[in-house]
Amino acid sequence: MIPLLKRLALARPTVVVAFIMAHLYLIWTGLKGLGWPMGDIIFAYHPWAIEMFKTHSFMGLTVPWVYPYPNLLFVLLPAYFGPNYQHNWLFMTGAIELAALFVLLFWPKKYDKARVVAGWAWIMAQLLLGPVSISRLDTISVAVAVVGLVAWLRAKPEVAAIWFAIATWIKVWPITILMATVAEARKWRPAAIAGLATGLLVLVAGLIVGGAHNSLSFVLEQTGRGIQIESPWAVPWLWGRIFKWPDTGPYYSTALQTFQVRGVGVMQVAALLGPLMYLALAITIFMGWFVIRRGDVEDTFRRNEVFAWTVLTAILDMIVFNKVGSPQYYCWLIIPVILGNIERVPNWKIVTIWLGLIFGITGLIYPIIYDHILSSQPWATGVLTIRDALVVLLLIFSNVRLFELASFHLRGKKSVS
Repeated sequence: MIPLLKRLALARPTVVVAFIMAHLYLIWTGLKGLGWPMGDIIFAYHPWAIEMFKTHSFMGLTVPWVYPYPNLLFVLLPAYFGPNYQHNWLFMTGAIELAALFVLLFWPKKYDKARVVAGWAWIMAQLLLGPVSISRLDTISVAVAVVGLVAWLRAKPEVAAIWFAIATWIKVWPITILMATVAEARKWRPAAIAGLATGLLVLVAGLIVGGAHNSLSFVLEQTGRGIQIESPWAVPWLWGRIFKWPDTGPYYSTALQTFQVRGVGVMQVAALLGPLMYLALAITIFMGWFVIRRGDVEDTFRRNEVFAWTVLTAILDMIVFNKVGSPQYYCWLIIPVILGNIERVPNWKIVTIWLGLIFGITGLIYPIIYDHILSSQPWATGVLTIRDALVVLLLIFSNVRLFELASFHLRGKKSVS
């Protein structure tokens, strides 16, 4: 009986069915559960679509917008499907994700157990994160990035770079994988040209239609905001409210429609986080490049091992040194989960379990105990602090692993010479 169940679980059609069932469950919990975990669809995307239809002004093209303009497609398209915008949006994103899952499982057609396991990991990550994992534009960017990831694993870095460039124009975070692809591809120039040409093509189209001020407004829109309560950097001010520090703690920003923290030094730290993020990313990509170009990394397995640690570290850089820290950002970590499991990277079971804890606590934080955090309950703030500590510690762990790989492969090269 057990061998039969195991064979059934490792069958690709089973994963597809489970993926669909998991989405239906997440939709049900999002609609019937606590809070508004899928609130962006009805409180942001739908009103934006209505406003654009009324005014004939297109966000990111004719007026500034917080997101890159290609997201217009995903915001406006559900409005054409019928009167229920939320259902239409969820159907659209579910179809995109399902297409990415088929690429993961069936390209190439030959059966690969590791990809099936990675598919299950994707499902489990979304279930742990909750409805937020399927109801944001980040969901679409993750699906597109999965296609690029499969292309990388198929030793097609140029194709991978194209998909990662497209994903970057949906949400900026996949630029981390694009940079890692260019830095660590055997032939980096074709990958760089493919990624750069794709990105420039989208940019030029935006510049022609909307000009630089509108098409690049998503970069400028982020500069003046403070620290959101989910950011790891908000922890001192959240605890400051509990310890009765004057004029300290969470508050609602009507301009940004989100909860941030106030207190002494908040805006100064927020201003530093952008440069710190770019510096951390530069160090990570340099380390990945150094291991590949200066070490003894010839076989595909070792190259993919370095790639997996570089991608994990770079994405964590964008989460840890981020002043926003929204729960959907943790969807980004699905990519290294898939990559590491497919390639059977050493020590990746530790990473998978570690990320599982982060996913699970994030799903608990939003929306289940979110109100308790806002009301400065010590136990709820403690849960958020534990999640943030786990993320920071994983970033430290992944950096240490990258340094170990650099040291090991450099020694290998010296011993050969």
